[in-house]
Amino acid sequence: MVLSNLRNLYIKTYYQQTELPYCNFIFMEITTIANRLTELCTAGNFPQAQKELYNEDIVSIEVDGSRLEGLPTLLAKEQSFLDSLEKINLVEFSQPLIAGNYFTVKLTMDINIRNIGQRRVEELCVYQVAEGKIVFEQFFRNR
Repeated sequence: MVLSNLRNLYIKTYYQQTELPYCNFIFMEITTIANRLTELCTAGNFPQAQKELYNEDIVSIEVDGSRLEGLPTLLAKEQSFLDSLEKINLVEFSQPLIAGNYFTVKLTMDINIRNIGQRRVEELCVYQVAEGKIVFEQFFRNR
């Protein structure tokens, strides 16, 4: 946390000295995180994306409104989800839409779930970024 604060102070000072808008740095940082998240998840590397990009104190609001807290909890939930799958046929993301320190993407998945069968899932995923990590996520879809 202290290193992140020092890094942010350094970056703000740099942008003040160069007269470049600091907001451009924040936009670029969030764009980089959003693109990395979609890159890793499209390749099926969901746990790696969480380990690399999520804050330890991440808060997640699931489609049903339930709240999960902490990276270990989210990693366990993700592994449980992945273990329930027979096959991932498609993982596709829209281009990120960025507003302030939030970004959103549309996720489309075509999956085969054990004992259930094939499902096509479309979700709207909303993420909040602070100090270079995703600190909040929330998912929306018709149930």
